[in-house]
Order: sequence, then C-alpha cells, then structure tokens
Amino acid sequence: MSDRISEIRRILRRPLDSGINKFALLKDVAELVSTGHPLAQDFVLRVFARKHEFNDFHDIVIELVKQVGLYPYLKDEELSLRDLLALEMHRVEGMNEVVFHSSQAAVYNHLMDGKNVILSAPTSYGKSLIIDSVIASDRYNNIVIIVPSIALIDETRKRLSAFKGQYKIVTYPYQKLAERNVLVLTQERAVEVIEQVKVDFFVIDEFYKIGSRTDGDERYRILNQVFYKLVKTGAQFYLLGPNIENVKTGSLENIQFEFIKTDFKTVVSERHQVTIHSDGERIEKLVDILNNTDQPTLVYCQSPSSANRLAAQLLEYELYGKIEQNAALVSWIRDNYHPEWILAKAIEHGIGIHHGKNPRALSQQCVKLFNEGLLRCLICTSTLIEGVNTKAKNVVIYDNKISNSKIDFFTFNNICGRSGRMFSHYIGHVFLFKEPPQPELPLVDFPIFTQTEDVPDEMLINIDEADLTDGSKKKLKEYTDQNVLTLKTLRDNSYISLSKQLALARAIEEHIDNIHRIMCWTKIPNANQLRAVCALIWSFFEGGNKMVYGVKSGKQLAYRINSYREAGSIKQFIRMNHQEGKDINDTIELSLDIQRQWINFKFPRYLRSLNQIANDVFVRHGYSLCDYSFYATLVESYFCPSYVVPFDEYGLPVQVTNELRKRIHFSENLDEAIQQLKSVDVNSLGLEEIEKYFVMNVQMYI
Repeated sequence: MSDRISEIRRILRRPLDSGINKFALLKDVAELVSTGHPLAQDFVLRVFARKHEFNDFHDIVIELVKQVGLYPYLKDEELSLRDLLALEMHRVEGMNEVVFHSSQAAVYNHLMDGKNVILSAPTSYGKSLIIDSVIASDRYNNIVIIVPSIALIDETRKRLSAFKGQYKIVTYPYQKLAERNVLVLTQERAVEVIEQVKVDFFVIDEFYKIGSRTDGDERYRILNQVFYKLVKTGAQFYLLGPNIENVKTGSLENIQFEFIKTDFKTVVSERHQVTIHSDGERIEKLVDILNNTDQPTLVYCQSPSSANRLAAQLLEYELYGKIEQNAALVSWIRDNYHPEWILAKAIEHGIGIHHGKNPRALSQQCVKLFNEGLLRCLICTSTLIEGVNTKAKNVVIYDNKISNSKIDFFTFNNICGRSGRMFSHYIGHVFLFKEPPQPELPLVDFPIFTQTEDVPDEMLINIDEADLTDGSKKKLKEYTDQNVLTLKTLRDNSYISLSKQLALARAIEEHIDNIHRIMCWTKIPNANQLRAVCALIWSFFEGGNKMVYGVKSGKQLAYRINSYREAGSIKQFIRMNHQEGKDINDTIELSLDIQRQWINFKFPRYLRSLNQIANDVFVRHGYSLCDYSFYATLVESYFCPSYVVPFDEYGLPVQVTNELRKRIHFSENLDEAIQQLKSVDVNSLGLEEIEKYFVMNVQMYI
C-alpha cells in the first residue's frame, strides 16, 4: 500500500494525465479516509482544490470532504437532507453564517461545557474562529485575550469589532471598563490591569512562548506572571498554539483542563528545498520563484535590516513595475519621512516591507495592500509571523534565523503554516533556502508552576508564598528578608533584575541628600535633572557600553530625548540624525528605533520604575517624594496628546492625527477621543485625499 500512497501523492501534485483512472484514484483515497490514514485529509484537500478536474465524480468528492469533517467547504445545494442536518450541527451559536469543521466543533463544545482547553493545532486550523464563537455565545462578561504583539492587537481588535454592540473592545490599560468587556492586550499591558477586572474567560495566543526563553527573558517572565494571575482568578481558559506534543504543568495539575493535540488541516502545505551554491545565487533563485508565480508571496527575513536590504536588491530586478493604485500612499510616505526611504520605493513597485521598526500604521497598510493584491510580495520578519493573517499562497523562508538566533522548530512550523489560506488557496507552497531545523520534542512547560531550578527570581517573586516550593522560597530569601525595598516595589518592577533594583536603592540611600536634591522634581525636568535620571537608568537598568537602539550612555539617552522633542516631527528628527555619506535608510532605521524603543517604550517605563524605587527609599527616610508620571506619559506620547499613539495603533499615522488636531479639539480621555474620531466627517475638514483614506480605514472598525 505504501507504493500506492506514493503514487497517489505523485499524481495529485501535478495536472492529471488523460490516462489516469479518476474513479480508481478516488476509490483509493476513500479507502484511506475509511481507515483513518494520516495522509487521507491531505489527499482529500488536494482533490477538492482541483475539483473541476473531477466533474464527473462531483458527488464522490463532496462525500470525501464530508467524511474528513471539512464542513466549511460544503454548500447547502450540494447536500442531502441528512447531510444538511449534520451541517447544522456545526453552525455556531450567535454566528449562524459560520460553519465549524469537525475538529473545531469538538473544541468549541468542550469550551461550551465549561472546560479549560489547551489546544495544539496547525496554523491554518482556525483557532481564532473559536475565540470569536466563544464571544458570540454571550456567556461571559469579561474576556481577556493575550496576544504576542501590538500588530496582533490591532488585527484582533478589527476582527472583534463585529461584537462592539455586545462588548467594549479594550486595547489600552487606561481605557475605562464597561459592564461587559473584551480586553485584547500584550502581556506587558495585561499585567497592569488584570487585578482590576473580574475575568470570566481568558485566552493566550501562541501560548508556547510561556516556556520559551529564546523570546527574551523579560517577555517570557511577564507572560508567565500574567498566566499565573489569570489562573488565580479561577476564570475558564483557552490556550492555543501550533505543533505542541504535550505540556508540563507542575502544580497547575490541580486545575482541570483538556489538552487537545490535532493535526487537522484546512489547507495543504507543499515544501520545496531550494539548492543554493553561493550567496550570489540566493537572490537569483528568489527572483526566479517570484517571476514564476502570480500569487501573493511572503518572504521571511531574520531582521528589519535584512528585510530592507532584500527589498533594495529585488527593486534592482524590476519585477513588477509601478503600481499606480499605490501612488498616493507612496507620495505621502516620501513627504512625511524621506524621499529616498526604501519602504516608499518598494510599495511603489509592488513590494511590501513589514517589520517591527516601521510605523505601525504603515505596517498595517502593507498587510492591507498585500491582501488586496496591490503588493505581490511582502517581505517580513517574525512580527508578521506571530499570528497576523494574510492571503499568502507562497512563503519563502529566505533566512533561517530570528535576529542572530537560529529558528527553532516551533517558529519554523509557524512560518510554514502561513502558506495557503482557507477559501483562497487550498494548497500553499513553502520554499526553503536553508535546511529546516531538526525536529525536537515540542514539550511546553509552565515555569511559574513547575518552578525548576532555572526559573528566574524575577518570576518567582510574583508567586504567592503559599504557591512557592521550598526551593523557590530559599532562592527568594535574599529579597524577602531585606528592608531596602518593599516586596510590592520589587514585584511591580520585576521586568528589571531584582538585584539591580536593590543596587539602585542602596546607591540612593548611600547618597540620599545629594540624590534627593537632583531627583526631587515633578512635571518636566530641567536639563540637569533629565541627565541625572538618564544616568541612573543607564547605570542600573541598562548598563554597559553596548549600543542599544542608538544609545550607549545615559548622557546620550538624555540627548536623544531632547533632540526628539526639539525636532517636533519624525521627518525633522531623521534630518537631524543624518550624517553626510551615510545611507539614508540606516538613518531612518536609527530614528525609528529611537522613537519606538526609547521614546515610546523603554525610557517612560524605566522612568516610572526609577520613580517608584526612589520614592520607596525617600519615604522610609522621611524625604519628600518625586513624581515623574506626567513626563513619562509625555515622552511616551511623542510629546503629543496621549491619544496620538493609540490612534497610530488603530492605523492612523501620527502626522494625520496632527492634521486633525488643527481642526478638532480631541478629548484627553482616550475613549472619548476614539468616539470623536469615529464621528469625524472627513469631507468637511479640508483634508488631502490620502488623509481621508487613512481616517476612513480606521473608522470602519471603531
């Protein structure tokens, strides 16, 4: 039979020869389906993808689709009364237009029975549709969804806007909660608000990162902390991710859950190993692949700089010509950033670039244009792979690393799973430019519950004493048995090393008179005060002489912050940073790095932690307190009103928001500002057409 299976696979991978006995072929596939062979569903999908070649055996093809449980692909007019009744059993409560496949229906029924579910399923399975269906059931008042990236926050928010009549969709910690809410947050945002919400149901997407130290210790620690807090609420949960064999739970075993592992596929993924003999041949092979397909193609690169370099190389081959429909966006990007930015050149010629350094609103535009067919190729990094849905038929894994680390087996399979799209591309193609990683036992543990010897102290500090093992209590003794910082301060800032927090507190204590004089400020610091806090942040939180997102000292950090404020716009900031003889794209990347990483994230976060640690020392010694909250928020908001950055995440570029601000007085309350944005009449404000386009795109999902 193995020879016949190989023969079936060969036949179904190419156009059918006139001499092929189609009935015999379908009979063999049916036999594999009846015996539950692992390749049966693969073969049925291949047959269904080319059903026009089996017109004489239409009823048999439909029966095979039904037998493997692919109900979403069936049409009412193709079914008997009995089959229609079976189909009705796979419709979703509250979403009658949605039909589950058989495996989805089983998971959904477990959840509707009140069970906790940990699901391992392929990327194309439709795990998110189950989330939507849980929301549609109307059984829960407060639902928390943890996603791995801000890009995925916005995609999820847009998808869930269909439920805005039932729930308030919350994406920021300082939005006011309504009676019923769906909170879509990264772990960093969730850790701030969980304790303020009576959670009924929670979801963690890409949950395997809970045991992944390769994703950066800080994010992995915070994800564990969030999971622990959510589990302690007693809420029902649904954890989802791909390619996991089992979970190691430790004390989590006290909580009942169903672990469901399935290989149920809704699309087929063909893998093609590309043979490369030299670096020069690498780009030639990619160009051949792109030239030989008219279908949308994702090209995975290891980093933003490698993605930009590849885009520049592809432009030299003039693959697609200018795309006229993209002209207005291209012109706007050039006017608002720089005329020579590679992103503008690429979009102009049908190539998108999506990575974490690009402005969020522009990254969203790249995905939108790609899905609309206005970008034929989308060069991306892991920020797109982590769950953002596209209509890609083909995926090219051009690099086999994330930054400087080798792609692990989880991530590799996740990237491959982006090829093909239910209802669009039944068969996807993956082109491998490097050897795939070796299969590993994809076992996920929950460190915050297993508490093995290598679990960081910063994670353990957030566990209730009753849940700590004896070994963990012993490890934490040096932090729990000291009187320099309160346990609350250590916990609130546990994204920073506990020992670094204590070292900073002791340094403040040792020189308290001098330090208090320079640190005791509120609202906006003067130049000396800013330099002082930057010096402390660099010395105790960041450290070293290594360049970190364009900064390598406290003095330089203060300079970058002041320069950004003085520039007044990212366009001017790019000009200020540019040095003659340097590639302008390197300058743009540096400027966007400083804006995203330091201005919007790292500095405000560090400043709030410094504030809390300093006040912890000051209050114990009877000194007046400092308050950096106003300045932290001001810097975080690009020295603009606080709604500007959230609007950018919604898809409205900062520059367009600033144009709106000239015409509309937005409320400082984010919820009110969002409603004002929703009600803007774009035709009455004298906006440019491209500005209207941006605003209307955002309004669709508010």
